[in-house]
Amino acid sequence: RPRHIEIQIIADRHGSVLFLGERECSVQRRYQKVIEECPSLALDEQLRQQMGQVACALAREAGYTNAGTVEFILDEDKSFYFLEMNTRLQVEHTVTEWVFGVDLVELQLRVANGEPLPLKQEELRPQGWAIEARICAEDPSRDFFPTTGMITRYAAPRGRNIRVDDGVTAGSVINIHYDSLLAKIIGFGADREQARKTLIQALNSYHVAGITTNIDFANAIVAHDAFAGGDLSTRFIEEHFDGGRAKQPPPREQLHYMVIAVTTIYHFRQRLVHDSLMPMIAQVGGKRVLRRRYDYVVQVSDGVFKTRVESTGEAQRWRIWVDAAGYEVVTPPFEFYRRRLKLKINGQNHMFRAKHQEHHIQAAYCGIVRNFEIYSPREWELATYMPRLKEETEENYLRCPMPGLVVAVNVEAGSYVRRGQELVRIESMKMESAIPSPREGVVESITVSPGQAVETDEPLLEFAPPSASG
Repeated sequence: RPRHIEIQIIADRHGSVLFLGERECSVQRRYQKVIEECPSLALDEQLRQQMGQVACALAREAGYTNAGTVEFILDEDKSFYFLEMNTRLQVEHTVTEWVFGVDLVELQLRVANGEPLPLKQEELRPQGWAIEARICAEDPSRDFFPTTGMITRYAAPRGRNIRVDDGVTAGSVINIHYDSLLAKIIGFGADREQARKTLIQALNSYHVAGITTNIDFANAIVAHDAFAGGDLSTRFIEEHFDGGRAKQPPPREQLHYMVIAVTTIYHFRQRLVHDSLMPMIAQVGGKRVLRRRYDYVVQVSDGVFKTRVESTGEAQRWRIWVDAAGYEVVTPPFEFYRRRLKLKINGQNHMFRAKHQEHHIQAAYCGIVRNFEIYSPREWELATYMPRLKEETEENYLRCPMPGLVVAVNVEAGSYVRRGQELVRIESMKMESAIPSPREGVVESITVSPGQAVETDEPLLEFAPPSASG
């Protein structure tokens, strides 16, 4: 269970070489970092000093000047092994800046200008903890395929102890010619748990529409029990996630919070519609019936929940039941058509993202993404008798999931292939992605060749009809 640990160093032209602690970079996908933090739970002070001195010795021996990162693999027995040295600032240098209270970019420029470092090693004292999430244009549910398109809505989190370094806004077009990194979000705290919770809340409120991103996946990592416990290794994602989704079931409390958010959104949208019709109802002699409670049925893949909204008699204060559990909820005014919803549940603020259409609401919270259906009890009773839409039948084409360049075609016409077998490899956003077969069958024809540029949904190959392939 190896960890990926790196040491930040900086060296001037006057013989001074300093190290600014370590960064934990073990949580990776495709050998690329997703979450980084400073410091690391894996190092005690003795090991920290030992690794720091080794990194400084390497820089001195090489006559190196500049900021740099010395990377190591750390074994379970605390043995460490040199990987490489990156002769530049890393994406994740921000967590080091926050913990050590320095501006590494400024120091780098001063060193390049020939100035001596203004600090001594004993003056570098870490304070607090910082955790960073890399936000990328990619689809974790599709093996982290890069995604492209125009960002139609963009709302980055803001607040105390949150730092956002981004390079996009609403209207930005994400194409295949650049790295998929959109932004990095850093949460800071007096200790690791505070930093972790700050980052979770920041990711809860981060909204990007128009393209698929890894925001919820990153949040699911930071919210995961194993991450909270510091049980990290370079196999973390492989061990705890499948298809971009956590293998562990969501905590009951968090699922209840999502059900509350869905119930709240649906209830107030229904009330707004009903209230807008009251003048018309009065004109035809109808009477307004004042109710103090409303019942609903919420269905999601995790189960079916009965909810109840009860008025407390105070403006914006409600008691909402999820099955037998009651929650005190404070709702904001006029927010139920927005994509982000802030609720106070049992005295604590929680931020949700939601997309809704009639009875269907997709909600995201703490990295958990679910598609909900909500009905009145009578509607639910009737819905059980309604036939469900059948899934679409498989088409006979393998289509490209993203624009890019064909690197390799690994099958020939007439080949029998298995489900999940790599058929084509595409390069996009500086990454190669394997396109697996969605089914078993026989390849009837190949429609692309290596070196060819392809667009999203363009056919790559055609399968023989099921009857023809046996």
